[in-house]
Amino acid sequence: MKDHKKFSEEVAIDRVILSRLMPGEDLFTSLEKIVQDHGIARGVILSAIGSLKNVVFRNVKLKTVLPVGTENTEAIEEAGPFELLSLEGNLFPSESERKPIIHLHVMLGSPSGNVMGGHLFKAMIFSTTEIVIGRMGGSSVHKAKSDVTGLWELQKK
Repeated sequence: MKDHKKFSEEVAIDRVILSRLMPGEDLFTSLEKIVQDHGIARGVILSAIGSLKNVVFRNVKLKTVLPVGTENTEAIEEAGPFELLSLEGNLFPSESERKPIIHLHVMLGSPSGNVMGGHLFKAMIFSTTEIVIGRMGGSSVHKAKSDVTGLWELQKK
């Protein structure tokens, strides 16, 4: 990433897509299909409820310094099932690919009521999941790999 700068930009949520995902579906594959079917290049998760299983998420290890690499994160794999307490994130195109980069963070509730979460990488739908996605219009922002953080970050053209 050549230009790692702070910025802000006003965008409009010009459409809202409602989706219901079914048991056994892959969350990320389903989201990719939804955004492709509805022509969403840039979007935000507005709401999500349901349940997940077979999740993989990562959290940054203590005492990590920038840039962050996979070696500085701890992978957590859990079978579940879990209540989906919170799912937030966004999707933006990368500089070079048409396929969106989907960045999600999750909070999950275990059967005993414990809560866990992090940067979500994989998940399957357990019973059902309802997701509301807002399409952002009027933006040219994309994701690029940052030399500063080592992560995929928003970059303004």
